[in-house]
Formats: sequence, C-alpha cells, structure tokens
Amino acid sequence: MTQPRRKSLSRQVMESIEQMILEQHLGPGDVLPTETQIAEQLQVSKSSVREAVKMLEALGLVEIRRGLCTVISENPQRGFLNVLMSQLYLHSGSTDDLRVFRQVIEAACTNLAMETATAEDIQLVRQALDQFHRKLELGGLDVEDDIHFHMQIVQATHNTFLVTLAGALYSLFRDSIRHSIRENPHTALHDHERIFQALLERNPQAASKAIRESADAWAPSIHPKSESPLRG
Repeated sequence: MTQPRRKSLSRQVMESIEQMILEQHLGPGDVLPTETQIAEQLQVSKSSVREAVKMLEALGLVEIRRGLCTVISENPQRGFLNVLMSQLYLHSGSTDDLRVFRQVIEAACTNLAMETATAEDIQLVRQALDQFHRKLELGGLDVEDDIHFHMQIVQATHNTFLVTLAGALYSLFRDSIRHSIRENPHTALHDHERIFQALLERNPQAASKAIRESADAWAPSIHPKSESPLRG
C-alpha cells in the first residue's frame, strides 16, 4: 500500500509545482527553485519533489540539467513527442492509423492557415517550396527541406499548440519522411506544389485531396515500432 500513496503524493507535489510556475510567471529558460526549497515550502520530502520533477520532465515542462538546476523547458514539443512515442510503442497502431493521423493534422493546419496566413506567411511557404525544388535539382535534398515546407504552413496558423504538436509529429516521423523523399522526391515536390496552390486559392477541398494523396505516397515508408522515431 506504500507505493500507491507515494505516487499519489508525487502527483500532488507535481501539481503544486505547476501552480508555483504559474503564480511566479516562470517562462522558458527560467530556473525552478531547488529541491530543498520546494520541499521546505510544501512540507514534503526531497524524494517526493525529485519524483514530481521527473514527472514534469517526462511531460516536457521542465529540463533537468544534471548537477546544475532545473529550468522551464525551452523545447515544449518534447512533451508531445513523449506522448506520441508512448502511443507508438505501447499500442503500435497500423501503418494506416499513422497515415491517417498525419493526414488529419496536416489538413487541419492547412485549412486553418487559409484563414490566418498573412502575405508574409505565404511568402515564407513559397520560399520553402522554392528551396525544396532548388535542392532537388542540385541533388542536395534532405528531410529537413520537406519538414521545413510543412512547418511553414503550420507556423502560418499562428497557433502555438499546433506548432508544438506538429514539431513533435515531424520529429516522430523523420526517418520515414527521409526514406520517402529519397524514394520519390519528384512525387513529394508535386504534392507540395498542389498543397501550396490550394493554400493560395483558399481551397480546403483541394488541400485535403493533395494531403491525402501525399500521405498515401508516404505510407509505404512507415515502419511502426521497428525503428526509433528519433534515430538519425
């Protein structure tokens, strides 16, 4: 019976630390009080604080800098990525599940970007597309060029939650995206051009169709659970 109570206490401490972060208006890079300070303030043991901080680290809220301090995370997508990885490894999911997941997220972001994108946003997406085209012609195309194009569309939503989620999503699928553009770079370029054109025309139906066909072309490169999504 001791272990469940310990977990419950750690969760309570975690929630108290979250409240402390909000009340003190701590932001990315700010230093969290020490374990001793938090333990004294909350009247709990340092081990309970340590467990709570580890839970917050797993959620991507803080970063533990060994031997130095704990800071508010400057990489919020880590929390999303941890959740996505746990789902991938614990529940696996079929290739089709993963294809649909990416398709739905990209379609949602693109459709929102049609409403929120500024002229500057559109220009940045255009530049990302031009970069993809240019590097394909020069033989230096890389997975980051593909991800950069998609992330510029996500950035155009001006929604920090979607930007963070999409960043985690593309980190998760980096290996399969790399393999896909190596195998079918011209198909990827064509799909990007269609997505961009749909964005310009504010045409959600055309965007959804292009994104669906792009996801279909990418799907054969997915290898669920057979490789680390962060490798390479």
